[in-house]
Amino acid sequence: MGRILSIDYGRKRTGLAVTDPLKIIATGLTTIPSHQVMDWIRAYLSRETVETIVVGYPLGTDGLSSETARIYVDPFVNTLRKAFPSIPIVLEDERYTSKIAFQTMI
Repeated sequence: MGRILSIDYGRKRTGLAVTDPLKIIATGLTTIPSHQVMDWIRAYLSRETVETIVVGYPLGTDGLSSETARIYVDPFVNTLRKAFPSIPIVLEDERYTSKIAFQTMI
């Protein structure tokens, strides 16, 4: 059984989280500079079985891809797909996640 690796790709920093092998609990792993993320993923995949990669995808309130998605996330996802063609990559709508997290903290 493989894990699910979750990636919150940003212009400067990228957050990484992973599920346990049974996919019951997700745990934050680390935050790294975005220019190092591909090397980090390669190293992680060499020691852990990952069956799916989920990438947070910043859509606009209109449901269309945002400028951030087009400029930063799309090229990153294309690089991921080329580097790891056997691993499915799922884009997850992350609209309002910051607002939800803020409301939770309050």
